[in-house]
Amino acid sequence: MIKIMAKSFDPEIINPILTGFIEDLITAKGGIPPTKSFEVAVKPIEEYEGRMRVNATDKFDVAVFLAVINFYLNKADSQANKARGAILLYLNTEVADKIFKAATFQVPYDEDDESMMALCGGLCRLVAVHLRDRLGLDGFLSLEISEPAVYKNAIPEGVAFSREQDEKQEISFYFLKHKALAIDWTMGPIPKR
Repeated sequence: MIKIMAKSFDPEIINPILTGFIEDLITAKGGIPPTKSFEVAVKPIEEYEGRMRVNATDKFDVAVFLAVINFYLNKADSQANKARGAILLYLNTEVADKIFKAATFQVPYDEDDESMMALCGGLCRLVAVHLRDRLGLDGFLSLEISEPAVYKNAIPEGVAFSREQDEKQEISFYFLKHKALAIDWTMGPIPKR
């Protein structure tokens, strides 16, 4: 009997991990209640020269800090830049300092773009590590993760992703009367250990 694997990892597993983590971090621990419930949408991946296009203007009408982390099945895939998945974190610049403080990050007195983008990368790393660890607890192979790459408003060179994927999940979170944060993710199948 031939076992056919799904083209992408089940969003019914990943979305609750991500939404639960953000709600716990920002609301339960950080004390900022949501303005309204999070929203989940499935969007097609826009590809250009083998990379996923990323532009925050299709999600936000304000400036955003952006961070991206790639997932790999193993070190060899990481070294070959053969991504199994990607997670992108978008953070509204107007409320970023409050979101960082809720997540217990030290926000510098001089909130320049460079330091705020570094904090966005740190927050994206927290999310990615939590996702990797939770999937590992559920018996999936422990993934390698890249260091976060940080940007403002767009990622001109695009993002590496699993070429098997043609859609991504988009989760939007609303805090402080703003669309404060969004997470996009795409992931190919991950084998069980």
